Amino acid sequence: MRKNLLKFGTLSLPWWIVSLAIFAALEPGYSHLYNAVSRLGAFGASNALAMNIVCFLGTGLLVCCAGLGFRSELQSRGYSDSAANWTIVLGLMLAGAAVPADFQQNFQSPWTVIHAFFVMLAVIPFLIAASKTTVVLQQMNMHSKFLKLWPWLIVPVFCLHALLQQRGLVQRLSIVVVLTWVSYLSWHLAYQTSYHNSDSNSPA
Repeated sequence: MRKNLLKFGTLSLPWWIVSLAIFAALEPGYSHLYNAVSRLGAFGASNALAMNIVCFLGTGLLVCCAGLGFRSELQSRGYSDSAANWTIVLGLMLAGAAVPADFQQNFQSPWTVIHAFFVMLAVIPFLIAASKTTVVLQQMNMHSKFLKLWPWLIVPVFCLHALLQQRGLVQRLSIVVVLTWVSYLSWHLAYQTSYHNSDSNSPA
């Protein structure tokens, strides 16, 4: 069960990329450079309900699977599961983006406020989860330089918001940073767990 959850977690990034590409292609006049991802699931979009369920909710649930598999691995070895719990919170925040925004009324609409809450604050559990993951992986002798350094890319990406007019592109880079970390973490844990188990079962 644990390994299956981690396998689902590895799909977080490719699932988001493929589903985004499909719904963007179905939306007339949509631009990856200038339009927010949220517009594909907003009120009035051609396939808003499907986008919210498949892309936003689906991606969030895959991240939750990564967190659940991570938590199971930590608990089985007797380590604190705090890093995994924050990964689950990240997944719930990403799933919450399935609440559609209203770009006609913008922040005068409670729907947009709720949507923005999940989208904009998801970076907080991401950074906490990344920090705690680095610590616990070192304790488990499963340290990864990639998992330690990659999350810091979110800082220059956020800075691009003030420098570029292509806000849609910058938003996508932010999401790619987050989901790449989740997918790689899932793969890293699944691989290391398999290696650990085979090593433990090998004859002395």
